Amino acid sequence: MRNVLIAAVGALLTAFAADSAAQVYRWVDANGRVHYTEKPPPGVASSVVQPRINSYGGGAPAADSSRATAAAQPEVIMYATDWCPYCRQAREHFARQGIAYREVDIEKSAAGRAEYDRLGGRGVPLILVGSQRMQGFRAESFDRLLRSAGR
Repeated sequence: MRNVLIAAVGALLTAFAADSAAQVYRWVDANGRVHYTEKPPPGVASSVVQPRINSYGGGAPAADSSRATAAAQPEVIMYATDWCPYCRQAREHFARQGIAYREVDIEKSAAGRAEYDRLGGRGVPLILVGSQRMQGFRAESFDRLLRSAGR
C-alpha cells in the first residue's frame, strides 16, 4: 500500500514539475534547514539557484595526494518531503549528531525533483553521502554509511 501511495504522489509531482524553466530559489528556515523552492516565502532572504550538473563519481585526483586534507569530507544531501515521517526522523538524527546536510524538498522544487528522478529515487528520504546512497532512513544504517564515507 505504501509503495502505491508513493508511486501516486510521484506521478502527481512529476506532472507539477513539468515546467522546468521555472526559477528555483534557495532559502534557510528558522531551524537552519536549507530549502529549494520555486517561490520563496514572503519576507525571507533568498537567492536564485543557478543550474548545474552534479557528478557523484568523485572529482579529479589531487596533484599531490600527500597534501590531501581531511577537511574535504563528502557532502550529505537528503531528498525529502515535509510530510514524510522517515524524513523527520533523519532531520532529528542529523540535529542530535550535529551533522551538516543539504535538504532538497522534491515537492517544492522542480529542479530538485528532476535531480531526484535522475538519481533513480523511489521514495523518500533519499540520502547521499558523497557518492554513496541510502534509500529510506534508519539511524544505525546511516551512521555506518557516514563512517564508511570517512565522516
